[in-house]
Amino acid sequence: ITFPVNNKNIKIAGPSQPVRIIGFKTLPKSGDPVICVQSEEDAKEIISRREGLSSLDDEKDSHRADSDDSSIELQVTGMESKQASFTRRILEKYGMENNGKSDDDVIRIPVILKADADGTLAAVRDSLLSISDESKLNLAIDPIGVSVGHITTSDVRMASESGAAIFCFNLKGSGDRAVITLAKEEDVTIRSHNVIYHLLDDAKDIFSKFCPLVPVEVVHGNASVQAVFDINNKRDAEKIAGLRVNDGTLFLKKSSKESGLLECEYRIKRKGQTVSEGLKAKSLKKVKEEVESVRRGDECGLGLLNHTDIEEGDIIECFSTEFKNVFV
Repeated sequence: ITFPVNNKNIKIAGPSQPVRIIGFKTLPKSGDPVICVQSEEDAKEIISRREGLSSLDDEKDSHRADSDDSSIELQVTGMESKQASFTRRILEKYGMENNGKSDDDVIRIPVILKADADGTLAAVRDSLLSISDESKLNLAIDPIGVSVGHITTSDVRMASESGAAIFCFNLKGSGDRAVITLAKEEDVTIRSHNVIYHLLDDAKDIFSKFCPLVPVEVVHGNASVQAVFDINNKRDAEKIAGLRVNDGTLFLKKSSKESGLLECEYRIKRKGQTVSEGLKAKSLKKVKEEVESVRRGDECGLGLLNHTDIEEGDIIECFSTEFKNVFV
């Protein structure tokens, strides 16, 4: 039985006319051809031919996969011929025979995708896979679960076992109460969006956590040397730099969410040139009080460990090396 969009019954639908067809035993996928035949026998014959062609395609895909010399192992489930094509593309891109890189260079990122319709699902999958093409990193994005509908407990368990994040697109709600509870218990990341660009930005942020941390130098502040004081201790001489903080903050040590307590270092610049760096602070005082930090505009006294080459007019920078996630 066919219905056009105005919900009136019709017997014949012409070219380019939108219709609704009710009565399929299984829902066809987006892009599947629908053929009208005279009898059920004709329909069964067409189905038999299609199944034979599908079997041949599967045998070809299997033969190509067996003959591939790449040792990269990707877990791909729930996809048929299209997903086999995507898998071959990943293997060809990251395999040793193509770029000379070893398996260890590839960063495999498992994902689970859910959407409201099959066509939407394919578009979201293609967009996520394109991130690896655009990235400078050696990424292999691996869709281990791709299906239409809301998240199920099976999806959450698969994500928990594989370390995958679950991305939902165009769905109202992420799942029922049992799904949400299980996701929290298993610490599974779920992201739901209705705008593809927001989903991709979120995905890049999550994908970066799969990549190794990289060292990044962070400058916390700088100060100018106003005066240099000689302190004669019993054991050895020490120089204290009288500073005015020009920008940022000077630290003895600095706390970081990623790395905990960081050991700050100092460098000395003289007439625009770096004359010393990697220096450790021995003392940091404001008036006569020992302090952990000094902010912009304040004056302080800084003593450097085993270093006395300080002159009036020098610029002293406080910095640290932190390990952060890279941008995908």
